[in-house]
Amino acid sequence: MSNVLVILEAIGNDLAAISRELLGKGRQLADALGGKLAALAIGPTTAVAAQAGNFGADQVYTVQAPALANYTTDGYVAAAKAAVEVCQPALILAGTGFQMRDFGAALATDLQAGLIVDATDIQVVEGAIQATRPSHGGNVINTYRFAAGKPVVALVRKQSFPEATAQPERSAPVTELAIADLHPRVEVQAIAPKVGAVNLTDAAIIVTGGRGLGNKDNYYRLIPPLAEALGGAYGASRAIVDDGWVPYEHQVGQTGKTVSPKLYIAAGVSGAIQHLAGMRTSRAIVAINKDPEAPIFRIATLGLVGDVNEVLPLLTEEIKRRLNR
Repeated sequence: MSNVLVILEAIGNDLAAISRELLGKGRQLADALGGKLAALAIGPTTAVAAQAGNFGADQVYTVQAPALANYTTDGYVAAAKAAVEVCQPALILAGTGFQMRDFGAALATDLQAGLIVDATDIQVVEGAIQATRPSHGGNVINTYRFAAGKPVVALVRKQSFPEATAQPERSAPVTELAIADLHPRVEVQAIAPKVGAVNLTDAAIIVTGGRGLGNKDNYYRLIPPLAEALGGAYGASRAIVDDGWVPYEHQVGQTGKTVSPKLYIAAGVSGAIQHLAGMRTSRAIVAINKDPEAPIFRIATLGLVGDVNEVLPLLTEEIKRRLNR
């Protein structure tokens, strides 16, 4: 058991960013284990199966069946177990979306495997899989080492690793696996997207406002324009969501959405521990607050002490000028 298996996700006709991350990291881990890197495309993701070879996979498996047209726990677990039987991986990598959390826990249970959720790093140490995961608002970093002999299912937080670089000249064989008598207990008859839903978890740039903005009107006057100028999404602290300024879909934090964008701008956000728990793994954090003692500055990459109501209009205009928007 020295191989690594990545569970692929797709957005339209392209591999999702998390899959490109996991293929890059999976390549490193497979080399460290002395094994091969395999990838699995289930149901709708089979359209992008061939792309996995461009990003480092040695072998790609697909499982197609009418019952896999939509996600169900037992359907996807059955598909993954078919690949595990052939591949015999030491490590199975997937993202931490809602479906993957459900899928990963069920798969680990069926395989009697180790499970790590929300991992931010994975290494091979003395031949064993070792993973790290932050907790308590990021103030504690937990290290887990798994005994050899059983596979490990690791669900990885988005943007924890660099994406693999595409190699158009590289390819991998694609093998279709068959599953006999696949009859999931749940049948999905229709999926309706939630009206007004916000995809914060996939955003590369997020601008979040807090109570330091003063009122709801200031939030909408300042935060969405800056986010749009940067080509990002806009979020909110729990305090202003609770006050009714912004819908819950925009809330970032322990009781909202956990995000790891490349750039996170916190404007008028003090940095309560619950908020930090949801965004502290962002690659670059810019904090703007008139209180120099605000906790957000302790984790900020760049901090600016000032009134957000004065700073943000100037920042937005300068960004628009530089980006010709």
